[in-house]
Amino acid sequence: AAAPDHLFHLRNNFYLGSFQAAINNSDLPNLSPDDAVERDCLVYRSYIALGSYQLVINEIHSAAATPLQAVKLLALYLSNPHDKESTIASLKEWLADPAIGSNAILRLIAGIVFMHEEDYIEALKHTNAGGTMEL
Repeated sequence: AAAPDHLFHLRNNFYLGSFQAAINNSDLPNLSPDDAVERDCLVYRSYIALGSYQLVINEIHSAAATPLQAVKLLALYLSNPHDKESTIASLKEWLADPAIGSNAILRLIAGIVFMHEEDYIEALKHTNAGGTMEL
């Protein structure tokens, strides 16, 4: 039998655009470390969707997991339109790193950033391999 999906309701709220509900109902006990990172990514992406970029930038520290760093990079990109180049350069550097470049959240964030840049070929390059519903 498959293990229960502890993040189902959180993901569902996020995908439906109920960002505040996703944030409010994110206190889930007994999550595995991977599920906890995914939960945090969904919560911080909900804050980004609500325009709370600075909260995300302030709360995600440099020692956080790669997916969370990618979410922070998205917040930096969206919060400072005048400094997009350095954010995109960091993103490309991370994507080129064989150790972290295949991370699904990082690839998703790359797709989002490149879509904003209207670089659809680059966006597809990082998202076409799939692996998750969002990719």
